[in-house]
Amino acid sequence: MVDNLILATDGQTTLYLIEPDPAGFKPLASASLLPESGIEGRTASIVGTNLNWSPIALADGKLLIRGQNQMMCVKVAE
Repeated sequence: MVDNLILATDGQTTLYLIEPDPAGFKPLASASLLPESGIEGRTASIVGTNLNWSPIALADGKLLIRGQNQMMCVKVAE
């Protein structure tokens, strides 16, 4: 929660700014942050995925988000 709003990801590439509403999902803004990428493994091939299951962190107006292949720091406040 930041200023009574929720910052959350879809677990893949999109970050959402959400207004809490018991009636349902109410996104105010969204941004695609982590590009799609393929992952090759010995027993499996997953194409077009970039999962960001790790928690996001916010400090001093900067958001830290990590996917499977990269980490980003995004300025979200002035």
